[in-house]
Amino acid sequence: MHYQKSHGASGAKKDTRVLLSSDETRFIACTDSDDQSYWVQFTLYAPIADTHIMIPACAYNGNRFYAVKRKYPPMFLEEELGENTPITISDIPRLSPEGDSFMDVTTGDMAAPCVCVMNRAAKKAFMLFFTQGCHGLNHGVTLEQDGDMLRIILRAPAKRRLVYRGNTLAPHPEMDPTLSVRTGDETSIHHRIFTFDCEDVPALYRAFFEKRALLYHSHAHASLPFSAHWDMAETLLNTRYFSREFGVYSEESGIAKWQSGWIGGGMDIYALLCEGTEESQENIRRVYDHITKYQSSFGLYYGIVRNGVIEDDSFGLLDKKYSLLLIRKHADLTYFLFKHIAALKLCETSIPDALLNSAVRAADALVKIWKKHGQLGQFVNAETGEIVVGGSASGAMAPAALCAAAVITGKEQYAECAREIGRFFYRTATLEGLTTGGPGEALQAPDSESCAALLESYMALYEYDLSQEWLDAACAGAHQLASWVVSYDFVFPKDSRFGKRGVRAAGSVWANLQNKHSAPGLCTVSPSAFFKLYRATGDERYLTVMQQIAHFIPQVASAPENPVYTNHGPVLAPGEICERVNTSDWEGTNNIGDSIFGPSYWPLCSMMLTWAEIPGIYVMPERGILCVSDHVNAWFENDTLVIENPTIYPARVKVFVDDSLSITQSLGLCWKEKFRLVSVNAGECVRIPLSNDIA
Repeated sequence: MHYQKSHGASGAKKDTRVLLSSDETRFIACTDSDDQSYWVQFTLYAPIADTHIMIPACAYNGNRFYAVKRKYPPMFLEEELGENTPITISDIPRLSPEGDSFMDVTTGDMAAPCVCVMNRAAKKAFMLFFTQGCHGLNHGVTLEQDGDMLRIILRAPAKRRLVYRGNTLAPHPEMDPTLSVRTGDETSIHHRIFTFDCEDVPALYRAFFEKRALLYHSHAHASLPFSAHWDMAETLLNTRYFSREFGVYSEESGIAKWQSGWIGGGMDIYALLCEGTEESQENIRRVYDHITKYQSSFGLYYGIVRNGVIEDDSFGLLDKKYSLLLIRKHADLTYFLFKHIAALKLCETSIPDALLNSAVRAADALVKIWKKHGQLGQFVNAETGEIVVGGSASGAMAPAALCAAAVITGKEQYAECAREIGRFFYRTATLEGLTTGGPGEALQAPDSESCAALLESYMALYEYDLSQEWLDAACAGAHQLASWVVSYDFVFPKDSRFGKRGVRAAGSVWANLQNKHSAPGLCTVSPSAFFKLYRATGDERYLTVMQQIAHFIPQVASAPENPVYTNHGPVLAPGEICERVNTSDWEGTNNIGDSIFGPSYWPLCSMMLTWAEIPGIYVMPERGILCVSDHVNAWFENDTLVIENPTIYPARVKVFVDDSLSITQSLGLCWKEKFRLVSVNAGECVRIPLSNDIA
């Protein structure tokens, strides 16, 4: 794709000397200035209708969607309800669907400092990679559409005309500090450019995935072993978050607020079922009773039950006559109930009839909605199954749920419906390069949550059919999901809480385009789909993404010797995690690198699922593969695996060893028996012979 490059600086030409190279533009100050700025501009032919623009975790299709101004949490108005709702977002940085427009952001708004542009008609692509910033300030990134021309401008420092704060774009000139330079000071704007033929949007994401692995690197360090966090988390759940009156794990301490799916309801107890104590097992049985009790006659699980009272998913903003349910919640919970049943079978434990019957009714509800509407929508009526708000990939976990139903019941019709829904989502989400509808409080802003669920579904379909169709779909879904994962160690302010803790940002995952922060883990699954994808393809880059996501989470968990404080002062209890990993200044520059409020339930659940499903150390000696996700160090010494624990906590490390035969065997719904637990005391080294009997 052809482009033109130019550059400039504030002030007269004689005030700045410029040195040019293909990968860098260097500006050297010839005079002193307290308000200096520099820029490099790239101009492309990019007609609106023919162009897809992707900035990782910041813009998908240029954010050219119907936008409304709504307070948080935004909800659809009654006049906006319907099966054919256009993609609707709140007032976020965006280009216009038609006509000239601009958007100003900074590198803090991105999972990777990069802009990708594809001209669909010409089948050409342009990729611009750069760095976080210089002089301790983030670069600004501007997109300007002017007729059929697109200008991409890198600024040092950022100078935004409209700044996203909360849920609104408005002028906030105080947010972007000026740059002071003295004679001789150098300011560099790095830029790596790639242009290439590009068949379609998935090919654009594949190229980004390849370049991401090539250009960005992170340096993991050990702080809190998975098992140490698990012990804190399980204690926390059973002492603070379990309601003995209502028999449910609550998302909030002190009340019995249950949410199915999404933030962890029914997913948390899967991890407890696989790894928990006898007390946890007893509590799980009571949660089963709660789940089966709060299911509509249509077969859908209610989204919220607070102290035994059913609530809808409209935040009280719509009339209860709609019985609003985020379909994602139902799909999530249905999938995990079948995983429960698989785990119970594996342990040769009796399966409650009510649980199996409830899961089957839940699967049938998904089939009925699909057969009637040809989509699953975003919000449905929990009592009738009618679609209230259509569109989106909110139900992206449904194919996984139906594949699991087929495995457990032996009924092929579930798998056939899963294939139909999977192909629908491939056409409408993966080929389009964006997924929406995962969160219940972000309207239809593109998000990582539905993307992660869709990858889970593609892998479930692949494991069921072992067909190239679903393996290709899974690869495309993984490349898209990787665009939401922070790819490098963002430099937090030194005086921020994360700066002081030495948090490495790589592996944190951006939630969505409305809530502009990355977060600990995938909401709400482990990164096991990347693990399965590596085993199916042999591509080590999938292992790397798995490792980054899994390894990040414990860094921001509160621990007795390293507590996490909120900006209001209270300390999080051991094991608790806040969802905020703020690289953006959407909540103020003072909150970059901070946990600004109390604990969030879903990252805790994500870490528990990671402990249950992700190998702390994965080894395939035949290929020389050693992947360490847990917070330990490991290396090979001849035919021995050496594990070192540099932390102050004793660790129980899950080791998974593959060979050329075992790697051909799918993991399925539950694979807890594949792990070997290796105990490594604090400061200790343990040596293990590398042989198949380790697994």
